[in-house]
Amino acid sequence: MKKKKTPWWGNFKDFFLLFLAVFCGFLADNYRESLSNKTIEKEFLLSLVEDLKSDTANLNNYITFKKMKGHLMDSLAIMLVDKDHHLLGNQIYYLARQVFNESPFVYSDGTIQQLKNAGSLRLIKKRVIVEELLKYEKKVKVLTDWEENESLTKSTFRVMGGRVFNSQALNATMNEEMNFVIPTDNPQLITDDFQTLNEMAFQVHYLSKMCFGNSMRATSLRANAINLLELIQSEYQLD
Repeated sequence: MKKKKTPWWGNFKDFFLLFLAVFCGFLADNYRESLSNKTIEKEFLLSLVEDLKSDTANLNNYITFKKMKGHLMDSLAIMLVDKDHHLLGNQIYYLARQVFNESPFVYSDGTIQQLKNAGSLRLIKKRVIVEELLKYEKKVKVLTDWEENESLTKSTFRVMGGRVFNSQALNATMNEEMNFVIPTDNPQLITDDFQTLNEMAFQVHYLSKMCFGNSMRATSLRANAINLLELIQSEYQLD
């Protein structure tokens, strides 16, 4: 008995059904991947928001501290070259201790480092967010570089300090609990040489201006952090 030949449209139908099944599977996989990426993107953004909020709070404290320290350093520089500096020992030694008092800005970079190291910046679909985030990170680097310059100035003060301050008197301005203590016995500088005192005052004035400069840089950085938070909210409505 002769086998009946399958019409050509039957073969096409089978091929079409097979193609449709594969194509639908491909669409389903893409859909699942899209949902997964959106979930990961949202998790990263929520984490980034928390980092930026932490940065904003840290910058508030940093700005206040740097402004206060700048004023203290100006006072110290003036007292060092005052003709009656021998009457100002308590204040001078207390302020000299403040040179090494610090409240550094601690950058909350956990999320951005994770995004960069894992190559996951591509998951953030709103490219304007990525661009502003990278700009923000560059401004953080500028601030940290200036903080290093400030540390170099303090190192110069430390080197020169042995020619100006009585080491025991300066050491007594901090107690065992690491709290600052104002002297009460009017400790004296170990030199009255104006050139030496003027050189020290110059370094302290320079430190003051660096404190004020870093407070201005931190203020600008804080504005960027706030703007980035607002941009993320406007683009993603995370609440």
